[in-house]
Amino acid sequence: MGYVQGELGKKIQELMDESFHQYKQEKYDEAIQLLADAWEALPDGKNEYDESYLIVWRILDIAVKTHKIDIMNQWVDKIFYADLERMDTGERELWAGKVAYESGDLKKAKEYIKVANKKSHGRCFDEGEEKYRELLTQEL
Repeated sequence: MGYVQGELGKKIQELMDESFHQYKQEKYDEAIQLLADAWEALPDGKNEYDESYLIVWRILDIAVKTHKIDIMNQWVDKIFYADLERMDTGERELWAGKVAYESGDLKKAKEYIKVANKKSHGRCFDEGEEKYRELLTQEL
């Protein structure tokens, strides 16, 4: 569908930008709240808008980095429905795998990460994510 247009689109972008600013200042709770506010500001059919994926992605990123398991679990399912027009390169499964890993469910994490690895042809891991890649070689 694309991005939200007009004044509402500007408001959502401002919330996302302010969230990034708060994140850079290590105000993680504030950053997450601003993203949640941006999510709430999306029009009905939230998952149809490009911002939906970006908002969920950023919330999960902050929650994983700060080990906020309750936030991770609250938002992880949304990654599978947000902006379905977006190309599928395994990022959704990687996020689910990260959340499962950080929540202590290594078996579930490995299943998701295996799918992410296959879809991305091994390119889904960023620097500093070796623990997720290494999970693929572990016997559970």
